[in-house]
Amino acid sequence: MADLNRNGKKRTDSAELGSAAELDASGSNNPKKERNRLPRERRLKALIQGAFHRTLLLSVLATVLTWAVAIALLILFGSDLRPANYYESQIPMITSQIRAVERPTEPSSQRRVEAIVPAEGMDYEIYQADGQRVYGSFQSSGVAAIHGADDLLERLNDHVSSGGYFIQYEPLAGRDGRLEGAIALRYKLTAASANPGRSALLILGGLLMAAAPFVYLYGFTVWSGRRLSRRIEEPFDRLIEGAEKIREHDLDFSLDGQRTGVRELNQLLAAFEQMREALRQSLKREWESEQERRDRIAAVAHDLGTPLSVIRGHAEVLLEDGGRRPERAIRYAETILGAAERSIALTADLSEAARVERPDFSLSPEPIDLAAAVHAKGREYAFLCRKRGAIFALESRDERAENDRGPLRLDQHRINRVLDNLVSNALRYSPEGGTVALKLTIRPGGAEFEVCDDGPGFAEAGGGRIFEKFYREDAARSSAADSGGGHSGLGLFIARTVVRLHGGEIAAHNRPEGGACVRFSVSELD
Repeated sequence: MADLNRNGKKRTDSAELGSAAELDASGSNNPKKERNRLPRERRLKALIQGAFHRTLLLSVLATVLTWAVAIALLILFGSDLRPANYYESQIPMITSQIRAVERPTEPSSQRRVEAIVPAEGMDYEIYQADGQRVYGSFQSSGVAAIHGADDLLERLNDHVSSGGYFIQYEPLAGRDGRLEGAIALRYKLTAASANPGRSALLILGGLLMAAAPFVYLYGFTVWSGRRLSRRIEEPFDRLIEGAEKIREHDLDFSLDGQRTGVRELNQLLAAFEQMREALRQSLKREWESEQERRDRIAAVAHDLGTPLSVIRGHAEVLLEDGGRRPERAIRYAETILGAAERSIALTADLSEAARVERPDFSLSPEPIDLAAAVHAKGREYAFLCRKRGAIFALESRDERAENDRGPLRLDQHRINRVLDNLVSNALRYSPEGGTVALKLTIRPGGAEFEVCDDGPGFAEAGGGRIFEKFYREDAARSSAADSGGGHSGLGLFIARTVVRLHGGEIAAHNRPEGGACVRFSVSELD
């Protein structure tokens, strides 16, 4: 996340802001106009159904239009075309001419018969009266085959259909009027067969008209598919591009506001944006946690380094002195002891902070007389204040009814640890002759504590950051601390954690007359 600052916010320079303002002022990037240009949001199912209906409707309309144009062209330019039943209409004339031929059932008459029957569109067969085939231009088979005289007589003046052809049987009589045989004329009832010279063109036109619905259906399906895919591909391209950026750990982009006309895709884009933002926040927290870990290590190293350096330096001096000056050795030993105590206190704070942060940490409540416990601690605090030249003041008030002033279920050990931290901090920053005040107010179901001092107060008006782990003020209050003590920056963090586990809150503020106060409340535990 190269473009994120410490707060995880994207940096925007003034040039970009100015460009955006100019675009909005000119109307070219107006959000309202952008929204107006967006297609109406519809469900993906409705879009697919609409594409199908549009494809079907356009295919039908285009097919009907094509057929209408073809029929109009046929009417306009096809006046010289023969009708499909042209050869069927010629049968009476052909039959009459063949009957005029002398003895047409004899093989010797074949050439004259063939001259009468049009060869390009019609075939024929000549039969004798007994059903025997004499000659012809085709050979009947199947249902069209003649089987004897009776079969021939049944088919006279009638027709059969065979293999896509129609076969018409006409009787042939001699000069004496007796039946000599029959002629079978085979033809097709199609425009192509009726117009042999233009059959290829007519067949091609017929195929095109027959294929028109399928051609248009395919064409409009492809067109509708591409039109629909364009609406779908763009947001998917954005998602793929976003996934690539996430893979490269670049979360400095946004899909918010990029909407399409597909409801499901809008939901997907919104979900992806929420995921990106959640991941961005997670990486931000991870970065902050890593930074906090580094700060923690640096703070611990610094806090331990100072007393350990003191211990090492004084120990080296003692070794060099060799016991020649006992009074100096005693002074150095006291300094070493103080540094060791500070190191032990720091490690104790670290251990306590790690303990209260554990998910499985729990308090150990027990019934305690809170007023008596605080007065007992007050005697300890008064002794510490006298050693430092300060005054300790304790005020206790129980606002409960007389018959309700019983023990409260609290973790006394942890409450004492909170008071120890607050009083030691107040004593550290109080001037010589100053006052450290502890006020206890017991209420039904809990209590409230307040610790105040006469020091310089908190650098921050609200004192909010002082409860953060390893936080140290670097202003007046920090400079007022005693030079030999120092602190780990964990005491107030531990205090806040313990107070919240007791169902309370802790806050700090500066007093108008000078000094600082820390107030916290606790609730009785189950």
